Amino acid sequence: MRNWIIALLVNVVEIVSVNAAPALYSDNVLTIGDAIVLEGETTRYYRDIRLAATPNGEFKVIDAVEKSLANITEISVAVIETDPVQVEVGVSGEMANPCIDLQTAVTRKDNTFYVVVGETPLQTLVACAQVIQPFDLEIPLDVKGLPSGNYVVLVNGDSIDFDLD
Repeated sequence: MRNWIIALLVNVVEIVSVNAAPALYSDNVLTIGDAIVLEGETTRYYRDIRLAATPNGEFKVIDAVEKSLANITEISVAVIETDPVQVEVGVSGEMANPCIDLQTAVTRKDNTFYVVVGETPLQTLVACAQVIQPFDLEIPLDVKGLPSGNYVVLVNGDSIDFDLD
């Protein structure tokens, strides 16, 4: 693993995911369930990250599973004028076959929401037809307490913006 993962995991993004387990630090090992890693224009999604504490107080990656990102064909944002306001990201795409489970992870830094849609092959004892399987997702964004302004959503590297009034 590259050392840049550590800086991004620890310093750049707060990890938020649906049903996310809290990070665990035990026996000098920090275990994180999900992480979005940004490097320039590249977005990566990791699960089951294990970081070992070094004597100088830094962390070194000892294990992580990189997840494949789903093929995204369209993204949209709906701002629902309720009290409080709600925002949902619509994501359409294609899976290589119907035997894939999709996971989403969302985090925010400043005025940018980072959303990843990752793929995990299902463990099945039956052969899976290799046909493209379309999908549609509605992913809520936590905008509670955010000030009015322009926000950007990056979904697997593709961007769209919206305004909060």
